[in-house]
Amino acid sequence: MSDEELKRMENIAKGAKVVMVQNLEEARREAVDADALYGFCTPEIIQEARKLRWIQVESAGVEEYLFPEMVNSDAILTNASGIYGIELADHIMAMILAFARCLPFLLRKQREEVWESRANLRSVELQDMTLLTVGLGGVGIETARRAAAFGMRIIATKIKEMPKPDIVEYIGKPEELHSLLPKADWVAICVPLTPKTRKLFGKREFNLMKPTAYLINVTRGGIVDTDALVEALREGKIAGAGLDVTDPEPLPLGHPLWKMENVIITPHSSGQSQGAHTRMFNLFCENLRRFVSGEPLTHVVDKLAGY
Repeated sequence: MSDEELKRMENIAKGAKVVMVQNLEEARREAVDADALYGFCTPEIIQEARKLRWIQVESAGVEEYLFPEMVNSDAILTNASGIYGIELADHIMAMILAFARCLPFLLRKQREEVWESRANLRSVELQDMTLLTVGLGGVGIETARRAAAFGMRIIATKIKEMPKPDIVEYIGKPEELHSLLPKADWVAICVPLTPKTRKLFGKREFNLMKPTAYLINVTRGGIVDTDALVEALREGKIAGAGLDVTDPEPLPLGHPLWKMENVIITPHSSGQSQGAHTRMFNLFCENLRRFVSGEPLTHVVDKLAGY
């Protein structure tokens, strides 16, 4: 954290003691007197932090934090939902465009120093193609905005009721996923990993997709059954997959997904940008202001629901 950021925190929480820690040992020692925590959290820290009332984590997904000590704690857990929507949506569109314009194939030919015949290319136009965003939260709506600019038709699922944006043609309930999958040319997973979404995509879901459709996943690898995905790709049940996240993660050496020509793999890097850091710190500072003022916090996690 920069000196400027530290000063901003201290100005917001006047009279409060701000303690920076670098490792678990320091965190456990300082947690004893802590009222709030920003950053990483472990069961050991919560066990020591008897006064803890608020925990702000820097990720949108919180599955790694929902250990028994956290769930049973009275401390409020807040996440970074919506903070990473912009860059994750950019990453989704980058993968969609790469497949649409045959870039994985052409990049291999570039390395081979081959000027490939255009007759061998199967490029497609995104205009009038259908994108299904599975989840229309921060990532989903940003993805829909970008896809709409390419002239795509947008359909979506959403667990909570919301006004339908003009750019979205239809919003269905999560249980409508199976009826929507056969309509999609591109499927973008934009939901968090929860008990209800773990292995949401398996053999049945891939069988429902068009053989020309692509799956894009930038949220959590555990939402997809990896073995079922490999089988679907090998058997031509779907055309390809863009994966910024995998299960397991990192993807082990020798895993079949590494060598598949219809797969793009990036190392859980879609959330990286300076803009995200700025938005995350702004969110923390707003919640810090609310915390010291006794106001309700934003981005509060339902520990039992998992998001």
